Amino acid sequence: TKLILLDSLLQEKKISKSVSEMSRWQAVFKHGRALSTNKRAEQDNSGSMGAVVGSVSAAALGYKLYSEKEKYLVQAKGVEVTYEQKSFDNRMRQYNTPDMVFNYFASLQMVDKTGIKTTMMSPLDFFGSITPDCSIHPGAGSGVYEEISDEKLKTLRLDKSPVEGSILNEIGKNGLISYADYCFLLSLLSTPIRFVDTAFNLFDLTGDEKINAKEFAYVSTKMSHKLGGFGTYTDVDQSAILASNSGLLNYLFGKDRSKCLSRDGFRMLQKGLLDEIIQLEFNEYDIEKSGSISEGDFCRFLLNKTKIPPGQKAKMLKRVDNIWPKKARGISFPSFKNFFLVLASGTELERGLFFLDVENIGVDLEEFRKVASWVSHNELSPHTAEVVFVLLDDAREGRIHKESVGPVLFDWRKPRGYDKSSIHVQLGQLEI
Repeated sequence: TKLILLDSLLQEKKISKSVSEMSRWQAVFKHGRALSTNKRAEQDNSGSMGAVVGSVSAAALGYKLYSEKEKYLVQAKGVEVTYEQKSFDNRMRQYNTPDMVFNYFASLQMVDKTGIKTTMMSPLDFFGSITPDCSIHPGAGSGVYEEISDEKLKTLRLDKSPVEGSILNEIGKNGLISYADYCFLLSLLSTPIRFVDTAFNLFDLTGDEKINAKEFAYVSTKMSHKLGGFGTYTDVDQSAILASNSGLLNYLFGKDRSKCLSRDGFRMLQKGLLDEIIQLEFNEYDIEKSGSISEGDFCRFLLNKTKIPPGQKAKMLKRVDNIWPKKARGISFPSFKNFFLVLASGTELERGLFFLDVENIGVDLEEFRKVASWVSHNELSPHTAEVVFVLLDDAREGRIHKESVGPVLFDWRKPRGYDKSSIHVQLGQLEI
């Protein structure tokens, strides 16, 4: 018994030190795996005593993680994210329903006075949930939450976005992100710029050119995918949403829910959110903070999480590196942003290429630039278009075809979950 208690104290001391230095999910993963290994070894040596040691050690870990909430610090500084963690996070984003993705990446639970718990996201939890290979804020894991009471919400310190004028930071100042908020923000990001007014009209139920809190609550609940289908809407649902500690609702409509969101405000919300997400993704590659990335890194961004075989990817990247070794001219942030908007527009790019390529002979460089400009509402730089062309033109004939474009550009949205929440427009037999 003394040995068991001594082992438990030693385990807790080691875990206590690591928890203060690492994010919660890594502490749970690392020490949970270590405890399982120790448990198996001790079972081989001493039978049931190993199981007791493992149980007591796990209890010590659980108590330590529970007591950690007194710090109210949800942060993961200086922690290297493993390849296994990134791979698991990527599979969660791409292959699971929005409600499962939300539960996996959310790291907080609000506990009201009656003990009812509501799972919530921090602003950077949201960024992690839509960014493949995210290293600045990995997933916490389903069921691994920091419990926060209403009284302690004001003292909660969250990871902050480094982007100046951050929309996510403004939302964080006003509270947390609920599941309905998550579905709305994801839909807003995945809506092509040219259809943002259509999205506004869906929320503006009364047609008075502004959205109030009740309209927002109704539409965001109905569009929220839940297990077995999409959300219902009752007076109970409306009351729960309007009374929640939603940072998004507080930011848009005020804590008393008296403000309204205009059409211009809706557009600016989408623009500000897109600008921030793009800047954060760009920063993942711009390690030196120079304002530009190499042509090779830009192409790696395009190929990231595509289903192209590794050998073919290597050949595509080699073509680019042969022309632009290391960091030649580079891709500036404005050019990166313009092409990100092209990728985020999804089927709009596909429709434009089909329109220009009815003969099925492919499109040349200038035709590709023209389509990209239609989609992003910004002129694509000749250098960026040339880099993309070199990457995709396997035959080196000066034309790219839908077959080579599809796996890279058309499927880019899927690892981010954009395809699950995008707006769909149908006119007769035409569906967008």
